[in-house]
This record gives sequence, structure tokens and C-alpha cells, in this order.
Amino acid sequence: MSYAWVRALALTLGVIGVALPAARASTAGGGANAMGGNDYAYPYFNKHHPVRAVLKVPSNPALWPAVPLVITHNLVSLMGHGIPTKVVLIAPGPAIYFFVQKKNPQAAKLLERLHEMGVRMLACHAAMLAFHVKKSQFFPFVGVARPSGVTSIFKYEAKGYVYYNMP
Repeated sequence: MSYAWVRALALTLGVIGVALPAARASTAGGGANAMGGNDYAYPYFNKHHPVRAVLKVPSNPALWPAVPLVITHNLVSLMGHGIPTKVVLIAPGPAIYFFVQKKNPQAAKLLERLHEMGVRMLACHAAMLAFHVKKSQFFPFVGVARPSGVTSIFKYEAKGYVYYNMP
């Protein structure tokens, strides 16, 4: 796999002063590649074995601005390596307000881009009932996790998704 696009982008942005290696060549012993990473995992991930992750939105609104940025960073990193991904973002409890248009308007464009990148977003049905929030109040691309967000996280874990609790 060629990393010419990474080298060109880095040089264009002035991030580095020297060119990165042209290809990911494994070095003898240890499996470390020329980019400093590990080649062992890459052959495993393909169309039959994508990276699958289920992420939980934090309940603390002060942490919400980081959520789309963390997901975007990781998706772009995985896609840059040609690794297919399936990501589900679940908001249980009071975190459902993360998906309410009026409560979180600044995240609209970022969440829409994540949706376009294939991220599935779900709000907890039990919390919707408890907080009297209707599906029409959410961004249009947000679904409902039934019967609850936490139960949906368990279901995705049973399907082989890795759980990641956002900080």
C-alpha cells in the first residue's frame, strides 16, 4: 500500500521537513513497519472482517464537542489504511440531548458528515420516554435504540462490536 498521499499532504501542510517512506515495508523481526506501526493487524481486516465499534456518548455536555472529533479522527485513520469500519454511536440516558437539534446545534454539520461516512447514531428509547423527547426533535439521521441504549450496546457487543466509552 502506497503512502504517497500522506507524504504529499504532510509536505503540503509543512508538517514535516522530510519525506516519509514511500511504502509500508516490514522490517525484519517484530513486525514494525517503516511508518512505525504494526503490520500484523492489517491483513486481518477486510470486507469480511471490518473494524466494528460501538461508542457511548458521555452524559456530561461539556464533553460533547470532542465526540465527533474523536470519531472522525479514528475513521479517517482507519480509512487511510484501507480498513473497512462499522461504527455505532449510542446516546443512553441524558446523553440523548446530544442528538436534539435545539440543544446541540453546533454539532449538526459534524454529525451529518459522520452519518455520510457510515456512522449509525441511536438515541435511547427508555430515556426518550423518561425525558419526554420525541424522535422528531432529533437530527433526521438519528435512529432509536430499543428497548434502551445500554441494552443496544450489549446487543452490538454480542455481534462482535468493541465497546468504547467516550471520555
